[in-house]
Amino acid sequence: MAKKKLLILIGPTAVGKTALSIQIAKRFDLEIISGDSMQIYKHMDIGTGKITEEEKEDVLHHMLDIVEPDEDYSVKAYQDQVTSLINSAHDHEKLPFIVGGTGLYIKSLIYESYQFNDENEAEKKRLIEHYETFTNEILYEQLIDKNNEYAETIHPNNRRRMIRTLIRHDLGDFFNKSTYNNLPKYDIFIIGLHRERERLYERINMRVRGMFDEGLLDEVHHLTTNFSLSKTAHAAIGYKEFDGYFNGELTLEDVIEQIQQNSRRYAKRQLTFFRNQLPVTWYDVDKDSIETIMEDIQQFINR
Repeated sequence: MAKKKLLILIGPTAVGKTALSIQIAKRFDLEIISGDSMQIYKHMDIGTGKITEEEKEDVLHHMLDIVEPDEDYSVKAYQDQVTSLINSAHDHEKLPFIVGGTGLYIKSLIYESYQFNDENEAEKKRLIEHYETFTNEILYEQLIDKNNEYAETIHPNNRRRMIRTLIRHDLGDFFNKSTYNNLPKYDIFIIGLHRERERLYERINMRVRGMFDEGLLDEVHHLTTNFSLSKTAHAAIGYKEFDGYFNGELTLEDVIEQIQQNSRRYAKRQLTFFRNQLPVTWYDVDKDSIETIMEDIQQFINR
């Protein structure tokens, strides 16, 4: 039985996914499913670069504004909800179209091996509670014991990453590449957008400045005044950097520079993940024509 098709558009932050996604959706009469882990949150619009109603141009979007900023949300929850949307699209003989930059979300959708169950979730919670009692020094020692080579890639003060890595190791799904090398569940075409680094970083810096012009400070003030942000929401780039400002430790210009720097670093991590973890067909936004991408999508649909 032939696999059902799934179209995906990915790329680092500020590369230009939004504008192209609308053009693709309108050309092929598609609805868009967001693949962004922060745009699921209500009231977090400017800092996450969420598409505006005007920019949507009447294209239907899914998985935006689905949880409050004080709620937790997991990869499993995303996988469950979007798999249902994909199945619904197929049932109506439509091509599902995912657009976003959160690699883990995308990966959870396309590989059979990326499965979750209640038993693993319960064990994960137990392990989190267990490792939270350790100091950073002990966490790092544990990581060295379990995989010294990988430990060298993690900073000893990066507590969150150390705990996450230890848990994945303990659950038995880490450092086993065969786990993730399964064939995709779908017949997929992943369009990856990229630009020259200097040009991308320039766009990121300009975008961050633009966010402040659009009212990012007021948005963050509203959030911190009305919600106790979940750990995930609070960790979002464009929001966490304001802690020092509200504490009187940073100027607004300091915050802008921190967001720019963190966004550039995030873009680099995104590209590394996409290139190492997903079967992507890459297009240079500044060199490859939009029509070339459209023709390749049409070939994918017809094959």
